[in-house]
Amino acid sequence: MTRSLASRLAAAALVFGLAGPAFAEDYTADHLAAAKAAIEASHVGDGLDNILIGVAQQTKGLLVRTHPAQSNLIDQLTNAAALELAAKRPELDKQIQEVWAARFTKEELQKIAEFYNSPLGQKLSKETAGMVQMSGVAAQVWQQKIGQEMLQKVREAAKAKGVAL
Repeated sequence: MTRSLASRLAAAALVFGLAGPAFAEDYTADHLAAAKAAIEASHVGDGLDNILIGVAQQTKGLLVRTHPAQSNLIDQLTNAAALELAAKRPELDKQIQEVWAARFTKEELQKIAEFYNSPLGQKLSKETAGMVQMSGVAAQVWQQKIGQEMLQKVREAAKAKGVAL
């Protein structure tokens, strides 16, 4: 339990430490509106709704493991709590808008939104997740291939020196 808590605190410190400067400044309503438009147009926040769903599932799993006879009650109470906590989602949206506002001017954000609202920007937004996944697979395949080649080269070089690896 202590290790888990320590890991969570370290992760939170890292997140807030990296994002901290973004929250130190007050941004104009126009700047935040431009950030919101850019975020919405780029669809980078689309998966954020799944956070609360995941937290609810984790909560249910934790409580049902220790109190399996109460699974129906746990399900009902967790769903009610999730609905109540959904009202806090604007807090996350504002923090993300501040992160974007810290890194881009209002004018840059407007250009980003304009790009992502264009046909090419919409295509990029639609294709990005698949391209990232395919790129990750390609990188893994390449890593394995290079790893095998490196192992072979090292063994051959060692054999040339009279050492069998």
